[in-house]
Amino acid sequence: MLRNKKGVSPVIAVVLMIVVAVAISLVVYVWASGFVSEKTGAETKAGDYSFLVETRDVNATNIRNTGMSIDFGGTVNVTSFTDKFDTYKNNALTTLSAASITLQGGGTSWDKGEVLTINFSTDASAGDKIKLVHKESGTPIVFKLE
Repeated sequence: MLRNKKGVSPVIAVVLMIVVAVAISLVVYVWASGFVSEKTGAETKAGDYSFLVETRDVNATNIRNTGMSIDFGGTVNVTSFTDKFDTYKNNALTTLSAASITLQGGGTSWDKGEVLTINFSTDASAGDKIKLVHKESGTPIVFKLE
């Protein structure tokens, strides 16, 4: 009586195992890709601070504040910027020495919606990976100069 029962053929069994393995791999990939984010032009957030890199040119990198205001306590320049942000070039902590920094609104604080422009031409060159880290919140802004 049991001899009349047939199972799944070995070929179909192998195909089903491959399909299941691929499906599981895709689910894990989609889940894990949410944790990796070094995307240029992507918004970076930590707490109430968030920034959007709009352009990454050596002569004019534009970063829009899309979160909480940052008060520079006076004129926005290299000194006041480095008081608020650590700068890394190619993963090494560095100091902006001769870069120029201008704030679109011209005030003393970088308000939500305003664009900050950094000219890296004297401190970095095209192809350099730049990472700015807001000291208070730890929010990173990562991009590669063009």
